[in-house]
Amino acid sequence: MPLNSERELTLKDFSYEIPDSLVAQEPLSDRAASRLLVHHSSGKIEHSLTKALPDLLLAGTHLVVNDTRVVPGRLLGHNVHGGKIELMLLRPLDSELNIWSALGKPFKKLAVGQKIFFPGECVAEIVAREEQGVQPSLHVKFSLDFEAFWLWMEREGYIPLPPYINRKDAPNAQSSSDRERYQTIYAREKGSVAAPTAGLHFSENLWQALIAKGITPVPVTLHVGGGTFLPVKSDVIAQHNMHKERYMVTSDSHAKLQHALAENLPIVAVGTTSLRCIESFARLANQEAPESLLNRWHETELFLYPKTKESRISPWAISGLITNFHQSESSLLMLVSALIGYQAVRDLYAEAIQEQYRFYSYGDASLLWLPK
Repeated sequence: MPLNSERELTLKDFSYEIPDSLVAQEPLSDRAASRLLVHHSSGKIEHSLTKALPDLLLAGTHLVVNDTRVVPGRLLGHNVHGGKIELMLLRPLDSELNIWSALGKPFKKLAVGQKIFFPGECVAEIVAREEQGVQPSLHVKFSLDFEAFWLWMEREGYIPLPPYINRKDAPNAQSSSDRERYQTIYAREKGSVAAPTAGLHFSENLWQALIAKGITPVPVTLHVGGGTFLPVKSDVIAQHNMHKERYMVTSDSHAKLQHALAENLPIVAVGTTSLRCIESFARLANQEAPESLLNRWHETELFLYPKTKESRISPWAISGLITNFHQSESSLLMLVSALIGYQAVRDLYAEAIQEQYRFYSYGDASLLWLPK
């Protein structure tokens, strides 16, 4: 039955199925060799490649990119009896005492006071359990001081991969190819538990070709939090609680965006995190003077979704979005639907499945121009 355009959308409206074979388990050897499904503002769909972006984008286009860097915070250790324990660090809570917020497996068996032993003479102790909130977590104190711990983690920590990537761990953290491939080439600011995956498609050669074309990069920072892996559980979408994520917009990047808006130049966000970053900033700037908000960290719980089949949002600055294909019933799928329209996304994903595009973090990409 056709969907009533006046009815509020529910979680099941964002459900779709794909064969397991379309879930990309490994990255392509060439970052820019991925396929690119282009959705024009007219609704026309075109099949292309990421490496063709210099031909698809006009000179003067401003690309908003998230320069966050994924922390190798997946730590594999054991308890005093040799039982395996896995931590995924979320964020530092106290740098002087080196206490971190972390997810843990097996969570129910991890008690306050328990010690966890890691390679390289690093020991952790669970000092608190955070049972409430969107995401139950642990407070973990490490035996190394803060600076020594960062060096140890860079050596012994694994890059945390999404749960739908099913493959064996590398024999040791240093030999994992994900250390390089699950980072964007422009990653700078350490702090994410997951990569802004749309940016994984940019190789050095493609990046230089874009610069030569007259494309202007606009770096912003949003640290992707552990909640990015949490599904939307409420059938009533408005009741979904988004996790908090830290973000910053610098005065230089803000000036570039203002220039592009003044000159009517295209602004394209690379990834949903870049979009959420500048959209969160714009909404905050409606309440306070933008100049007082620049070069400072803020927190966002921004959740963008269409209420009905016909509703769309009008974002602050962008005219296009480069993004991967997102999971069924995810907040990211809802965000994309809010930008270009619910039915347009349904049609786009049906086309991608029929043409056997590769899905999710290591998969193919789309270039979505917003309807005019």
